[in-house]
Amino acid sequence: MKVEGSSPRRLPEAPAGRGARAGRAAIALVLGAVLLAAGCAPARQRLVGEEARTATVFFLSAADVTFPVRASFSGIAEFSGRTVPFIAGLNSRTASEETLGFYDPMGRAVLFLDNDGRSVSVLRGPAAEEFPLRDARSLDAGPVSLGRILSGAPGYPVSGGEAERGADGEWVLAGKGQTLFSDPSRRLLSRAEYDISGKHVTVTYPGRDSPGPPRTVEVEVMGNRIVLRRDAE
Repeated sequence: MKVEGSSPRRLPEAPAGRGARAGRAAIALVLGAVLLAAGCAPARQRLVGEEARTATVFFLSAADVTFPVRASFSGIAEFSGRTVPFIAGLNSRTASEETLGFYDPMGRAVLFLDNDGRSVSVLRGPAAEEFPLRDARSLDAGPVSLGRILSGAPGYPVSGGEAERGADGEWVLAGKGQTLFSDPSRRLLSRAEYDISGKHVTVTYPGRDSPGPPRTVEVEVMGNRIVLRRDAE
């Protein structure tokens, strides 16, 4: 509010003396240290010696799956802001002879993934009207196995790669086409990231507590999320 005959009041300026300069210097020093630590601290530590060998053996053992693999699932798919329930069936005769079918709750076929060990074909069923992949094509996936992934094992054969330790103590193995993560206790495979035909795919096994097939599998690809819950055998 302006009052007639008065002059505007000036706010006091911060003192520019020795104490203020010292405070600004301290703040700059702290910020610089924080930024330096954030930029230089490694997210993972490369393993050497016995721990590296033990971690590699762990991931090699995690890839051990006995075929054939047959299982049924129920779950949800989240895409384009929608949540759609489904049921699914997996038939893996071998790692290179696999079909994963998705059906609506009424049992009508929606989508089939057919894997021959080199590529994964995407086939639409009669109930796929609203499914977004209308122009789906075969994916040049290489020797990936859907049966291994849904059994809680690495999707690709484990060969080579560099073993590391993550921030929470978990083991990490980065190899060709896949990066594998143990749980912090280093007992189970808890997550895997795949590069499949240029698409980044993340698979997690939430709540997994035993080396057998996980009860729940979550898959994220291209901003879409699929949750599969394994039916009791």
